[in-house]
Amino acid sequence: MAASVGAALSLLALPALGANQAPPSAERAWDIPPEAIEGAMALASHEKTAPTGRAYDLVQLIDLAERNSPDTRGAWEEARAAAAAIGLAEAAYLPQLSFQALGGFERTPLPAPKDLVAKGYFVSNTREVLPAISLKWLLFDFGRRDATLEAAKADSFVANVAFTGAHQQLIFAVSQAYFNLSAARGRLRAARQALATASTTEEAAVAKRNSGLATIVSVAQAKRQTAQMRFGVAASEATERTARANLIASLGISAASDLEITDGAQMHLPKQPEQSVALAVEQALGQRPDIIAAIGKIDVAEANLKSEQRSYYPIFELSGSGFQNFGSVSSDGKPYSTIDKPGGALLFSFSVPIFDGGIRRSRVSIARSKLHAAEAGLAKAQDAASQQVVKAYNALVSSLAEYDAASAYQEAAHTAYDAALRSYRQGVGTYTDLATEESAVVQADTQVEDTRASAHTAAAALAFAMGAASAPMAVNEP
Repeated sequence: MAASVGAALSLLALPALGANQAPPSAERAWDIPPEAIEGAMALASHEKTAPTGRAYDLVQLIDLAERNSPDTRGAWEEARAAAAAIGLAEAAYLPQLSFQALGGFERTPLPAPKDLVAKGYFVSNTREVLPAISLKWLLFDFGRRDATLEAAKADSFVANVAFTGAHQQLIFAVSQAYFNLSAARGRLRAARQALATASTTEEAAVAKRNSGLATIVSVAQAKRQTAQMRFGVAASEATERTARANLIASLGISAASDLEITDGAQMHLPKQPEQSVALAVEQALGQRPDIIAAIGKIDVAEANLKSEQRSYYPIFELSGSGFQNFGSVSSDGKPYSTIDKPGGALLFSFSVPIFDGGIRRSRVSIARSKLHAAEAGLAKAQDAASQQVVKAYNALVSSLAEYDAASAYQEAAHTAYDAALRSYRQGVGTYTDLATEESAVVQADTQVEDTRASAHTAAAALAFAMGAASAPMAVNEP
C-alpha cells in the first residue's frame, strides 16, 4: 500500500503534459528551431516577383496587383465557400442514405419461472452481425428549408459583391500609391530644380563678390541656400524611395522587386466631373459594392428570421431501413440456433415541438435583432458613401482649380526670378530680392507637382467612392 501511495504522489509531482514545450524561463529568449527557420526561408524563396525589363504604367500595375494580391484571392475563396453553402442547403431536400453494420457477442442472464428452470434464471449467448441500409427523408417542414436556401443564396450574392468590392479597393489602393509616388517624384524634380536655381544664385553672388560688388555676407547666404536645397534633394530622394516601396507593397509581390514604373506626370490631368454632386451621390448609392452588399445582408437576415419562425411548425419525415440478420443464440449452453434472414422497416413520423425552454423564441429574437442591425448597417453605408462622394468630388474640383492657380504662379515666379537675376548681375537688384524670388520659384514648382498629384488622387478617390469597376484614369493617358 505504501509503495502504491508513493507512486501516486510521484505521478502528481510530474509536470503538466506539454509543459516542456514552453520556454524554460522568462529571462532569455526562446531559440527558434532550425527546421522552422528553414521552412520560413523556403517559403520566402517562393515569394512572388514581377517580370522586369519593361516599364509598368498604372493599368499594368493594377493588373499585376489583381493577379497577386492576397486580398482579392481571399475574397474569391470566401465567395467560393458561400457558393458551396448553397449546395449544402439544397442537400436538405434529398433523402439521406447510410450504411452501417452492427456485430458482436452478448451474454445475458435472464429470469425464468422456477417451475420451468430450477435456478430461476437462464443465460442466453447471442452472436450477431447486422448489416443495414438506413433511409431518412424530410418530406415537409412548412418552408424552413426554403428559407435556409434563400439565406444561402443571398449570402453567396453578398460574398460575390464583396469580391468585386475587394477588386475596387485594390484598384484604389494601387492608384493612390502610384500617384503618391508621382507626387514624390514631382517634389524630387522641384527639389533638384531648386538646387540648380540656388547654384545659379550662388554663382552670381560669387561673381559679384569677385568684382567687389557684393558682400561676403551675400555669398555666405547664397551658399547656405544651396546647402539647404541640397538637403532638400536628399530628403526628397528618401521620400521617393518610401513611396516606391509602398507602391510595391500594394501589389502583393516581393518587396525586393525592382520594377521600372512610369511617371504619373506623363498623364493628362483628369477632367472636371461631368455630373453634379447630387447625381454623383445618386449614382454611388446605386452601384457601390458596399451598398449592394448591405442590401444583400438584409435579405440574408430576413431569410434567417423566416427560417427561425418556421421552427414553430411541425415536420413530416420518412425513415426506413433494410437489414440482414446473421445471428445465432444459445441458452444455458445448449446448441446454437442460427438465422440468416432479411428484415426491414418503413415509418412515417410527425413531430411538433411543444416546449423547449424558450430556445425557439430566443433564436427568433436574435434573428430579428440581426435584421434590424442589417438595416442600420445599410443606412450607415449610405451615409458614409454620400460623405465620401461629396468629399472626393470637392477635392477634385479644388485640386484642378489649385493646379491652374499653381501653374500661373509658377510661370510668374520663374519670370520674376529671371528678371531679378538679370538685375542682380547688372548691379541694379539686391541679393535680398533675388533670394526672395528664388524661394518663390521653389514654392511654385513644389505646388504644381503637389496639385497635379492631388488632382489624380482625387479623381481616383471619386471613382472609388462612386463604385466604378475599373480605373478611370486609364482614359486620361496621353
